[in-house]
Amino acid sequence: MPLAKIHILEGRYDEPRLGRLSQAVQESLISVLKIPPDDFFQIIHELPRRRFLHTPSFLGLKYSDDFIVLEIAFISGRPKETRLALLKELNARIVAGAGISADDLMIQFIEVPGENISFGQGLAQRAFISQTA
Repeated sequence: MPLAKIHILEGRYDEPRLGRLSQAVQESLISVLKIPPDDFFQIIHELPRRRFLHTPSFLGLKYSDDFIVLEIAFISGRPKETRLALLKELNARIVAGAGISADDLMIQFIEVPGENISFGQGLAQRAFISQTA
């Protein structure tokens, strides 16, 4: 069920590069979280400079115009080690696929209980997913 929201600066990513970025995110989720390939939900936001505001550097990292903010929401309950492995996998695949600096990727995970998600018909199809998934 992961929902990936990808936020980028308008004009920095053409369609082939966006495709590689999207593919890197999905392949990371499949590899680490073991989701099925058809569990695919992504929203790509291309924002004008005046709407994509961030510091040029933070915690010793330097950000360029290729900076990506990646938010991924998924059902809670995965071990800390799995989430840490996913951070590393996402960074490695996105850096390679999109051709960016390892500094230029900020990732935020949002974990929610299965009963807070409906895939349609107003039903919580994942309400009884094990919290140790």
